[in-house]
Amino acid sequence: MRSKLAALALAGALSSAGALHALGPITAIQFDLGVVTDLNLAPSTSAGSSSLVTNILGVGLTLPFEPGSRWSFVPAADFYFANYQWFNGVGPAVLADIGDREAFVFGILLNAPVVYSLDVKPPWKVSFGAGLAINARYGFVAVSGVPSSDVDAINSYFWSDGRFLMPSTLARVFYTLTRHIDFGFEALAYWPIFNLWAGTGLSFFDQGIFGGSLVVRYIY
Repeated sequence: MRSKLAALALAGALSSAGALHALGPITAIQFDLGVVTDLNLAPSTSAGSSSLVTNILGVGLTLPFEPGSRWSFVPAADFYFANYQWFNGVGPAVLADIGDREAFVFGILLNAPVVYSLDVKPPWKVSFGAGLAINARYGFVAVSGVPSSDVDAINSYFWSDGRFLMPSTLARVFYTLTRHIDFGFEALAYWPIFNLWAGTGLSFFDQGIFGGSLVVRYIY
């Protein structure tokens, strides 16, 4: 199963590379700083850890389908950090408060949405998009004395049952400051569809990522 999912991710990456070659030139670059929550909806008696609230910092590009098109491909990468534990030594991997953590986790949300943009009323613009994201995570031993086997199990859990694949949706509002600079807000969601088949018995929204960012976009 894991090899099939890895092959699917590789095929998606190659398809994205082909799409980048077929699209027009990059017309804008954006930088974002925001806050997201990663939901942990497991009962406290079975996997008791808090939901994560953390900052994200990212960068993205805008590649229109053709010159002047309202449709564009907007690949982006957002970076974040989290703390996890391998619950009770038997799993699963759950978000942890700093006092209970076993792994310090570095994450990258690699998002590949297609976005539709519209000038509402100058200087205001809005955009809506959807795509597929990869939640790439890797954990390191957080404190001395933590069994390395627990951290290995956490990292394995991240890549099992397709937990790294998350469809994404977004909405953005921009205000045009100058001919080259827009400033705005982005609401985003990463949907944990792996809960449909992972067999955890938890809510569909468990491990979903939701939040918002302030965005500065430079237009070439």
